[in-house]
Amino acid sequence: MKTGFKILMVGILLIGWGCEHTSPEMEDEMPDPQTCTPQFPGMNITYDNFVKNIISQHCISCHAGGNSPGTGNFSTYNGVKPHLDQFYVRVIQDRADMPQGKAPLPKSTRDSLNIWINNCAPEK
Repeated sequence: MKTGFKILMVGILLIGWGCEHTSPEMEDEMPDPQTCTPQFPGMNITYDNFVKNIISQHCISCHAGGNSPGTGNFSTYNGVKPHLDQFYVRVIQDRADMPQGKAPLPKSTRDSLNIWINNCAPEK
């Protein structure tokens, strides 16, 4: 009886842990910047050293603000940051639909963007 109870408790703990630790690919929102803890602390991916170039190459033609067709002005870090919650769904996930009318970004690029966001989207 004690062994059965222990197995049951371990199972419940594992299920609870699994519910709280979903993979970033399955989440539709970025980590809360107020409580964000970097998930990949050894990875030095920042807006300045990586993301800015990706956005310039693949996003800015539609997301430059003003009369551009896309929502938001992605020409600066502060312009990108409010839209990061949409990056999971629209850019990073396999079902991504951005850049619009073009092939999705390479998986390695999407993975790096995901790491950046899960590391609290540092600017520098």
